[in-house]
Amino acid sequence: MSTTPPTTKSAQPVLQVMEALCGYAEQGATNKDLAEACKTTAVVITRATQTLIAFGWCRKSDETERFYPTAKFTRLTFLVADSFNRKQRELDDRRHSMTSY
Repeated sequence: MSTTPPTTKSAQPVLQVMEALCGYAEQGATNKDLAEACKTTAVVITRATQTLIAFGWCRKSDETERFYPTAKFTRLTFLVADSFNRKQRELDDRRHSMTSY
């Protein structure tokens, strides 16, 4: 019996595809590329990319039929970095206020 909760298990293919897709940001990935990277079937990849496209985190080129992460997804990395930078500034300000005369 699996100990993975059903909600986590159902999201897993989509998250694996998104993670794999990040390695193809510049050249894009085919369905086959993603299936090989995720060690799954083309059907699973199709469903996962449809979900990612609907959410705005992935796009499919009409010309090449390759998949790419979108700016909406890549902005998440900047949000994470900004969060850490804000906290670092707070800590720096606190340190400065406690050590300044």
